[in-house]
Amino acid sequence: MHKNDPEGDAAMKPVFVAFEGIDGSGKGVQLRALEERLKSEGKKVAVVDFPQYESFFGLEIGKLLSGKYEARADRLDARSMSLWYAMDRWLAFKNNDYSEYDFVLLNRSTLSNAVYQVLRVPESEKEEMLTWIEKLEFDTLEIPRADLFLVFDVPVKKSRENVAKKGHRDYVGEDADVYEKNLSFLEKVRNGYIAAAEKFENAVKINCTDKKGAMRSVDDITEEVYKYVVKL
Repeated sequence: MHKNDPEGDAAMKPVFVAFEGIDGSGKGVQLRALEERLKSEGKKVAVVDFPQYESFFGLEIGKLLSGKYEARADRLDARSMSLWYAMDRWLAFKNNDYSEYDFVLLNRSTLSNAVYQVLRVPESEKEEMLTWIEKLEFDTLEIPRADLFLVFDVPVKKSRENVAKKGHRDYVGEDADVYEKNLSFLEKVRNGYIAAAEKFENAVKINCTDKKGAMRSVDDITEEVYKYVVKL
């Protein structure tokens, strides 16, 4: 997630923008809003959602997240879980050519893998785990690095309220997944995203709630997102 080489960025096409944050932060809504706006300006835009629940690896991730089987995402060791997410991304980019697009908008990316899995290892191993994930995804599997990470931040309580409104999802039905059910874990994930936004030069945090704790309007957040994207 470290800032890319400027010369490499200048030659890179398309521009990759990753939408990050805990579930229920509204990142999916904002991704679609940006997609529509860029397309209205004549840009060629692709959207890639992760996990890809209909792919081989994504289907298995869905099972791990559902909590309905012996193997669960919250019990599998961090490196093994990281591999599932990384291979899901690798397959998506292996099977599709995005070179003709101006923008590729990612609904979750390598940053999610880092945030969720790094916090599951002891403090003394966190930096090593982060380096391992970056080497796995970027160097070994050659998954594209995002040019911009947009981290959408909401309090965990508000996140749970928003997730409850999603309704049926194929991999869990009407229920929350094993990560979403664990509020203390989600709080750590939220803090991990905030720390990442502060640490990495190409990551920014977007506050999705106002000072009173209410969700900001979709249009208000969309304008903020657009300001960061046009700087690219």
